[in-house]
Amino acid sequence: STAAASISPAARSAPRSRHIGAGPAGLSATINAKAHGLNTVTLEKEPDLGGTVRHYPRRKLVMTRPFEVPEYGKVDFTEVQKEDLISTWQDMVDKTGISVNVGESVVAVEREEDGFTVQTNNESYSTRRVILAIGRRGTPRKLGIPGEERSGVYYSLMEPEHFAGRKLLIVGGGDSAVEAALMLADQPGTTVHLSRAIRSCRDRRKNQAVVVDQPHPY
Repeated sequence: STAAASISPAARSAPRSRHIGAGPAGLSATINAKAHGLNTVTLEKEPDLGGTVRHYPRRKLVMTRPFEVPEYGKVDFTEVQKEDLISTWQDMVDKTGISVNVGESVVAVEREEDGFTVQTNNESYSTRRVILAIGRRGTPRKLGIPGEERSGVYYSLMEPEHFAGRKLLIVGGGDSAVEAALMLADQPGTTVHLSRAIRSCRDRRKNQAVVVDQPHPY
């Protein structure tokens, strides 16, 4: 056809789609693209898949809903620990046969006549399409106040045990802030204060009930 004649042999043999990011959005896009017959490869800068979820605190409960995965089947849970969810995603990758290159960071994407050139820390790829599924974990929301760049300020929590015996202030009014405060308050000798705007509180009812019942000084 005329359209095919305008595409170079190199572009025709290259993957038709490059997906950047192997979190839930990137994996979903890759699996569905493969189910529709597209030749795809996903690039992930982290050493493992999981995206933002991988950086959640250990054993954090993740809310989801049952869903059907092409070439895999139904995933039937509504609340799951992050480790189990990541294991399920890895099982999806293994069983669907999608290609995920972990530890490969994209440094540039350039528009070409036949598609795009994706430059990574390893090599350069030609592709017809690019899907960005990179999330926002790398750009945390900041307060814009003096001192927030100091070494004692953190924007994520993975190991609550690291903060045992300390006095801590959690800033935020949503589920992440409440759950972080609860996990930290369980550490020996730790005092946790939660700074939250009650009127703008977004945490789900389960977390609200736990906060009310807890004797910790939130």
